[in-house]
Amino acid sequence: MAEEIKAEGICLRSVEYGETDRIVTLLTDEWGKLTVRAKGVSSPKSKLRHAAIPFSFGEYILAVKGDYYTLKSFDYKDAFTAVSDDLTRYFAGAAALEIADKLTEEQVSVSAELARLLRLLMSLCYDGGGVPDFLLYLLDMLRLAGYRVSRGEYGADRDPKYFVFDVEEGCFRASVLRSGYAVKMTASAVRLLAAYAEGERGEGDPASFAEVFAVLSQYVKGKTGKNLRALFELADLLRYGTTFGDV
Repeated sequence: MAEEIKAEGICLRSVEYGETDRIVTLLTDEWGKLTVRAKGVSSPKSKLRHAAIPFSFGEYILAVKGDYYTLKSFDYKDAFTAVSDDLTRYFAGAAALEIADKLTEEQVSVSAELARLLRLLMSLCYDGGGVPDFLLYLLDMLRLAGYRVSRGEYGADRDPKYFVFDVEEGCFRASVLRSGYAVKMTASAVRLLAAYAEGERGEGDPASFAEVFAVLSQYVKGKTGKNLRALFELADLLRYGTTFGDV
């Protein structure tokens, strides 16, 4: 007989499975990241359909049989729907979910990661947060995953045009570094990333933020082998879009 567990968590990802089922990835407080089968939730009549929608946050009751989890019930708390009121904030929120998914392991305690994700979504939805808050979140999640980004050899009193970002080490190096492991960045993007790497809020235009996100995408891909598609989409929106939110 399957046992049941109770978990407060947020839906990170949901994919179709069969005609009406979905496979849901949850980030939970006590049980870490879980892959859960949600039966029948694609049916319009399902009372649990909201449990399988990304951004849905609440208390999940799951049946456990071996390594398999099945959704039994869901007590809704928030869906962070206000994040969709602004295109940039929506893509920042979507990228935050993807980062939480790609940078955490299955069934490993992630209470700090969940707290940071919820704090960011609260900021985006209710406190006027924007791209700067998302960048701080991304760098914090990288640190928690063991991939801390730092200034490296670059200092605020030095000319940023002589530095490149080392995508293996996650820091700035003198531009003599072999090009195969480094990315040349604009001076404004160097200053921006260097400031945020120290937990400071530097000033930057949408193009500079987009450049920083593109570089960090390469860094994550090199470290984990995983693409951050939503982060690329956010970078493209900032670079080419017409709606930038409060950057």
